[in-house]
Amino acid sequence: MTVLKGSDAIFLNRFRRVTRDGQWIPEVDGLRFIAVFAVILVHLLNELSLRSGRIIAIEHNYWFLARVIGDGGRGVRIFFVISGMILALPFARHFLLGAKSVSLSKYYLRRVTRLEPPYIASLVLAALLLAVYQHGFSQGFVAHALASAFYQHNLVYGRQSSINGVAWSLEVEIQFYVLAPLIMQFYRIRSKGLRRVLMLVSILSIPLAQIPFQSSWSRVELSILYYLQYFLMGLLVADIFVLDLQKMRSSWLWDVAGVAALGVIFVTASTGFCVQGLMPLPIGVLCVAAMRSHGLRQVFANQWVAVIGGMCYSIYLLHNLIIAVLFKVTRYAIIPGAVFFVNYLIQLLLTALPAVAICAVFYLLIERPCMDPKWPSKLWRALTGRQGDHIIAVLDTSGISE
Repeated sequence: MTVLKGSDAIFLNRFRRVTRDGQWIPEVDGLRFIAVFAVILVHLLNELSLRSGRIIAIEHNYWFLARVIGDGGRGVRIFFVISGMILALPFARHFLLGAKSVSLSKYYLRRVTRLEPPYIASLVLAALLLAVYQHGFSQGFVAHALASAFYQHNLVYGRQSSINGVAWSLEVEIQFYVLAPLIMQFYRIRSKGLRRVLMLVSILSIPLAQIPFQSSWSRVELSILYYLQYFLMGLLVADIFVLDLQKMRSSWLWDVAGVAALGVIFVTASTGFCVQGLMPLPIGVLCVAAMRSHGLRQVFANQWVAVIGGMCYSIYLLHNLIIAVLFKVTRYAIIPGAVFFVNYLIQLLLTALPAVAICAVFYLLIERPCMDPKWPSKLWRALTGRQGDHIIAVLDTSGISE
């Protein structure tokens, strides 16, 4: 098992992501850190700008900072590429290297046992917070709650969940999880060059087919149809990881490529084909750079960065709700007349960082135990005193990545 080393090791190992085979790749969690940190920053900006009860002007000197933070929602696109890559790895190893095939029954069951408990728990917490805030449940609450619980809110209502808005992207993820075994048939193409060219052509072509449907927050824009190219980029990255990564030499050129990719991701124009059609490319470059750069890789593999990134699911589920609750108090710390950067930094320290700490507690109590593939059998044994070996057999996740 991979463990952290150093003076912080004992503490951080309590929070480190649990993987099926015990092999932890900190660089991947470092990528997750970038994604979730970007999302937190943009949600904090929205809270400060829209719900402070004051006019928070963004001075011209800070336009670039506000632009970068305002595009933090692109962190979700990074999540999509990472999800595609992680789910594709066992399929790629099977088709390209002859490794053990992936049991589809175990694949789907593992998605349920790994993701559902934290998701349902977060919906319950969100519902309770809404009830307190609204002094009861609003009309139609049950219908919206059920649609959210079954990942259907985007499709049924054509907008984000009214229980927990960030769940819209999880519904897109679930659609990919369902379709993934079919999409993985790309790896049946034996020619590496042809396979990768077809993947790349698909990545660049799909956005062209989306042009007629680009009305704001339509059902299409909240579905896998709008984001499939990002998951396909994950498949392409997995292809490279499986066949070429070990042969690729580390180089400072990958540092340059990785930094340039970050610049393209968070600084380019916010709308149009540039985002939908080309954004998967720099994200793919960033994923490879995270593994084959020198300095950038050290940042991604930093034990604090990687451990926090490993908690991204819990942080993503709850951070916006917690920030909204804490901001009811911390908004009184806004300094009238102070520049934007000062007030934003104050809220970052008083609101966003405590929110991450609270999410870490949720992760430790709810999500991390579910990372153990055998948690259902352990729970069964704790409740009944029986071994539950049949549950262990069903949940043996051999060949399934996390």
